Amino acid sequence: MASLAAERPAAPVSSADSAQVAPADGPCTPPPAGAALTLAQARLDALRCNRTVIAARRGVEASQADVQIASQRPNPVLSLGVENINPHAGIGAGNLRSKTVDSTVRVDQLIETANKGGLRVDAARKASDAAGESVQAVVAQQAGMVEQAFFDALASQERVAVLRETLALYARTRQASETRLRAGDVARAEVTRLQLDALRAQNDLRQAVTDHYRDKALLAQAMGVPGTLADNRLVADWPALDAAVPPPDPDTLQRRPDVTAAEARLAAAAAARDLARAGRVPDVTIGAQAEHYPVSPANSGGSGNSFGVFLQIPLPVRHSNGGEARRAEVDYYAALDDRNRVMLEAGNEIERLRSQLESARQSLRQMRDEVLPAAESVAGSAEFAYRKGATGVLDLLDARRALRQTRLDAVVAQGEYAKALSAYRAALQTSTTTPTQATGTAARP
Repeated sequence: MASLAAERPAAPVSSADSAQVAPADGPCTPPPAGAALTLAQARLDALRCNRTVIAARRGVEASQADVQIASQRPNPVLSLGVENINPHAGIGAGNLRSKTVDSTVRVDQLIETANKGGLRVDAARKASDAAGESVQAVVAQQAGMVEQAFFDALASQERVAVLRETLALYARTRQASETRLRAGDVARAEVTRLQLDALRAQNDLRQAVTDHYRDKALLAQAMGVPGTLADNRLVADWPALDAAVPPPDPDTLQRRPDVTAAEARLAAAAAARDLARAGRVPDVTIGAQAEHYPVSPANSGGSGNSFGVFLQIPLPVRHSNGGEARRAEVDYYAALDDRNRVMLEAGNEIERLRSQLESARQSLRQMRDEVLPAAESVAGSAEFAYRKGATGVLDLLDARRALRQTRLDAVVAQGEYAKALSAYRAALQTSTTTPTQATGTAARP
């Protein structure tokens, strides 16, 4: 258990750092067979290949297209028409311009009132900002999940190592016991008990190997790379027991990615509400028309060339878009409730994870400083006494089982501490974007 006996010289990079690293280009391929996988590499692969992160980035691209769509103003409408065609009198002789028909060319342009165009662009930009903040929240969440999966797989790898060491110890003892059996120092029953306990340890090892392959497959899934990492060994990037953990402060809570994303969604809802309120003011359409109705022997009532100007105003006799305004109002208060919920949960999560971290730290320290040394001392004494013939095989087996379980418990304590530290650091991560002034606008009722 070298990984439990000594600390690494430097603590691993936290998820807060990995979320700020731009993803590298390249295909999403697993590490080469036989290559060691570090926690830092697992984070980088997740930033590039994690499907949830990729989907969030696609959402940002879509929101940027929505901004372009919102900035587009209504196009004018061109109308071409021919009327007053008399099949009995005919359309007359001459070229097309001389035909006895009333031809019209008209252009209509919708004019948006109440600054709807500007409000629409503002709503789209705020929605795009919210999508960008959501990406940071998703990256923080998925990076945390990758770290949790990495430490789970690393702990199962350590369990396999502990059980293999135990089996190697059984093999050495079996050889010594058979030598003593031939010399008549021990009974056949004692040797059989040792063999049975070794068989149980082999069964535990097979189950541990299966669990380790499962954990590595879950890690590959969290990273987003194909395969199961079955041929890769994980580097023991265990954090130091005395790793620094900054205390939370109100500014940290306000700048968490999930909180800033909720604030951005609230600002977007406020902008959408302003746009919906502006929808109560009807838009107008202006038009200009040129008409050509020539005079001919068959049509003495032609007017020649004439022009016209038109104005269209919708009459709000059935509705004035009150439903849209009401829905936007409800959506705004729903976003406000969601912002308050996210802030409350974020504050509770930080306190809960800090308490969990301190408990895991104390458990690991006690396991390393007291429980594990005591179990190793007892097992060593039992091994020595058995070799000298001072004790029986039952005392030896009890000491070995206690040592094996204690080492497995130490691995669990190491994994729980690493996961607790990772979760707490992720909870203290802050957004990399500069807070805007839109939040104050969004907060008004």
